[in-house]
Order: sequence, then structure tokens, then C-alpha cells
Amino acid sequence: MAKSQLSKTRTITDKVSVKGMLSEDGTTITYTDENKIEQEITVADCLNTFKGKPIDFSVSIKSEDELPDDEE
Repeated sequence: MAKSQLSKTRTITDKVSVKGMLSEDGTTITYTDENKIEQEITVADCLNTFKGKPIDFSVSIKSEDELPDDEE
């Protein structure tokens, strides 16, 4: 028997987001707060909320380079 195309679900997502610099030893993240003051948080503190729960963990790096002008 085919599955119905109608489904009703509720999804609740808990998310922690930090943009900053990961330390060389990978234990802390340095970020700038809303007052433009550098702060430091441990990776463990970021993940405390999720202890003992299934997670989807993701880290990304973004880099940007200027493109040379087109010479005609």
C-alpha cells in the first residue's frame, strides 16, 4: 500500500551558532560580541546543551579572494 502524500509533523530545532576563530588546539573559539569585544568560549560549552542527544554536527570554512580585472 502506498504512503499518503499528506503528513503532519512538528519539528523543534535547538541550534548554537558561533562565528569566530578556532584555536590551534581546537578547544576554544574566539569571537567578537555585540559590543565589539573579543570573547572566548570553549567548544565543550557550545555542545553542553546537546549532551546525551543525537546531533547533526557541521563546521564550515569560508574564504574569499578578489578576482583580477578583465583585460581586454
